[in-house]
Amino acid sequence: MTRGLPEPKLTAVDAMIDKLTGAIFLFQLVVVVILGVAGNVWKSSEARKKWYVQYPKEGPWYDFIVIPLRFELLCSIMIPISIKVSLDLVKSLYAKFIDWDLHMYDEKSDTPAHAANTGINEDLGQVEYILTDKTGTLTENMMVFRRCCINGVCYGNESGDALKDSDLARAIANKVPEVVKFLTVMAICNTVVPIKSASGSISYKSQSQDEDALVNAASCLHMVLTSKTGNFLDMNFNGLVLRYEILDTLEFTSDRKCMSVVVRDCQNGRIMLLSKGADEAIFPCISSEQQVRPVVEAVEHFAQLGLRTLCLAWRDLKEDEYRDWSIMYKEASSSLIDREWKVAEVCQQLEHNLELLGATAIEDRLQDGVPETIETLRKAGINFWMLTGDKQNTAIQIALL
Repeated sequence: MTRGLPEPKLTAVDAMIDKLTGAIFLFQLVVVVILGVAGNVWKSSEARKKWYVQYPKEGPWYDFIVIPLRFELLCSIMIPISIKVSLDLVKSLYAKFIDWDLHMYDEKSDTPAHAANTGINEDLGQVEYILTDKTGTLTENMMVFRRCCINGVCYGNESGDALKDSDLARAIANKVPEVVKFLTVMAICNTVVPIKSASGSISYKSQSQDEDALVNAASCLHMVLTSKTGNFLDMNFNGLVLRYEILDTLEFTSDRKCMSVVVRDCQNGRIMLLSKGADEAIFPCISSEQQVRPVVEAVEHFAQLGLRTLCLAWRDLKEDEYRDWSIMYKEASSSLIDREWKVAEVCQQLEHNLELLGATAIEDRLQDGVPETIETLRKAGINFWMLTGDKQNTAIQIALL
């Protein structure tokens, strides 16, 4: 109620024409008044003396406004009625130029540009700032697993594709414990749902493109998530069937910047905490006895390449520790007051002394023509702002592309 009246939304041309029209109308009104007064004076002093004018000696009461109205009619051409119509025709023609522009035609989808508003040229001319998200707007939103660092060893640096790295394939074949743990976290710590087709092939459905890329990458590296039934999931690692029970899921939030799951290994009954998240959320939770410098350097290197990074960690839990924590977690989850804060606080009590397994690097390529488009917009004097949740180095690298 205190905002006042909303300002009218007018294009620059419409605002200019309105001002000019008002100025011309005021000028016309002044001219009509001056000429009307002069005409009435001449009529009273001179016109009645002319025999050919034949003005009656006494006219009607409205006789004094007849001459001003005549001058108003003569001066009405100062404001052409057709000016709005002419402008609308010109705007429609400009909009057609957008429809006919071959540079704005998308061959992949066979879709030409279409201007649904005839005033789009003027609207675009008023733009000073463009605020945009990165993922899915500037990028293709097609995540591809490119590189990883496991136990301080980087894979995929030479070929640019960790899935084709012979050293990683050799480590998987030899069942190196750190590599197996890393792939296990990739395959389990997510909300992905596997879907098996009639032909036996497995596809994955996920709300996050990052999780989909990680699970598909784990599948290519022989850690295949085959099914999820209730709280149980099955995996196949080099022909060996593994079964886990999901006990609790500590969901990702923008404040925590990480996600964790508590699972029980059905083969030996061990309870494990699997975590993944941003480096600033995972590194403070790592055990002080572990050397994290190689992974930190790898994360910085991946970020400088414009890749999205996630850190993976692991911790074994004792039965008594998990049982006590589970009671507190259920109480926090059922709280009606400050539930999110209480859940986050309980999660922190479990996410500590983690074993850092490594980091993943996912590529989300820019769409075709994005750098050229941004450069053209900046030459036009438009300020371009990008919002992203990536690391600062990643955002800088994307801006430099």
